[in-house]
Amino acid sequence: MTDKKELARKTARLIIRRIPKDRETLIAVGDLLDLLARIYRKVREFRNFLLSPFVASETKRSLLESFVKKFGVPGEIMEVFDYLLEVSAFPLLPEIKRIYDHEIDKLMKTSKGTLLLPSEVDGELVDEVVNSIRKLTGRDLEVEVSYDPDLIGGFIFKTSGLVIDTSVKRQLENLMIRGG
Repeated sequence: MTDKKELARKTARLIIRRIPKDRETLIAVGDLLDLLARIYRKVREFRNFLLSPFVASETKRSLLESFVKKFGVPGEIMEVFDYLLEVSAFPLLPEIKRIYDHEIDKLMKTSKGTLLLPSEVDGELVDEVVNSIRKLTGRDLEVEVSYDPDLIGGFIFKTSGLVIDTSVKRQLENLMIRGG
């Protein structure tokens, strides 16, 4: 298990070393990794295609190159994809993406996060919460707001390396666990 995590970590770092460090490229590569990881998880035919020993490597490579071109990602990433094909490590894509996001957050001193609220609130309140989290983390934040009425009150903020849960739901669960 740790060998797979280590391989995912090394692969994510290799991707970062191979590509230009401008914001646009880093985001495009992240978007490409995200799409490939989601398709890999959800589309059995795609997964079988990449893992099949009966599909020629050139055919697999050609499909991946079309994704690379469509996303405007530097061709250097194909070296990494070739390696992943060679060692049948495409199942690690979701973990590679998670580590890539974490490394990019550190590199750019920014974090993509999701702010989960129980219901729609005034935009000023959202800004206030986001600004408080910015001060706490010392990072610039790109925040997507979602809603979950099960939270009852409070909020949950999630990034690749941080979860802040102030929800009433979590507080009630904690009380139940403690027998309170």
